[in-house]
Amino acid sequence: MLMAPINDPAEKVSLINSLNRLGMSYHFRAEIEEHLNHIFEAQPSLIDDNDYDLYTTALLFRVLRQHGYKMSIFNKFKNINGEFKENLISDAKGMLSLATHLRHYGEDILEKALVFSKDQLKSLVEKSSPHLAKQIINALETPLHKGMPRLEALKYISFYQEDESRNETIVLFAKLDFNRVQLLHQQELCHLSR
Repeated sequence: MLMAPINDPAEKVSLINSLNRLGMSYHFRAEIEEHLNHIFEAQPSLIDDNDYDLYTTALLFRVLRQHGYKMSIFNKFKNINGEFKENLISDAKGMLSLATHLRHYGEDILEKALVFSKDQLKSLVEKSSPHLAKQIINALETPLHKGMPRLEALKYISFYQEDESRNETIVLFAKLDFNRVQLLHQQELCHLSR
């Protein structure tokens, strides 16, 4: 799936995001870096040529930023006063993606995005489906990059398997991989305490 040609780079980034969050990206490091490098090089025209929604734009930003690519692509979501547009408030999935903590010093737009999205997410918890509400609460409690990777993978497996757009092969692979790694850790722990 990762190596298959795809028309929309956002679909590839979504797959990479799932692999990252499910704790399986270590199996595909070289392939992921190759795809992200290609996407980043095409990024100026990619953002201009596609009318991506907030969720997709924030996902592109977060995945590329997590892999060391620096970009700023949120200006199209701001009004003439420099504030985020009011119509974004109802987009819970977009707000969840926008609530990124991957900003660097001096990136005012990302600081505004974080404050804006956190405020909106708090109000969206009651209005969202139980599945999305759990994700929002989790994101508000623990930023993605501050959690323990294996624990975050376990949480995301439960979120991902409830997602309507899930890929059953990826769900199965994630569960098997998580259990295999857990077994290896248990074996190492037994060996060390011998």
